[in-house]
Amino acid sequence: MSKMPRIQAVVLPILNSSFEGANPQVTVNTWVPAIKDRKFPFVLIRRVGGPRHAKRPTQLALPVIEMTAYNTTNLIETDRLYDDALEALYAAVRNQTQTDAGYLHSMKETLGATEADSPFQDSWSVFGLIQLGLRPPHSQ
Repeated sequence: MSKMPRIQAVVLPILNSSFEGANPQVTVNTWVPAIKDRKFPFVLIRRVGGPRHAKRPTQLALPVIEMTAYNTTNLIETDRLYDDALEALYAAVRNQTQTDAGYLHSMKETLGATEADSPFQDSWSVFGLIQLGLRPPHSQ
């Protein structure tokens, strides 16, 4: 069994914890919820690539995620939602925040916040690509 966690297993608890106190109506998902379950605003996390470290493949990976914020309020609030999520990830790297699955040791925006057409009626979206340095928990 792989020691390397899924990036979503680390990122989701970090973002959920961050939004829990500051903006509890925000949900964080890895897949778009079914229309009957879809509530705005939400942040979607999807892995789009990134390798494991060549010399230490069980200790370090550099996955790239696409992070997309969706909101029905307006574009400015959607941009702020994206920035709030991004800042939570930066704080997790700075503080080496441990989750049950592992932690983030580094971060690099490969494509900064970008406005895009939302596939959902009467909503806005802002996305970016972020490379995260991923490690299993310290106990492994």
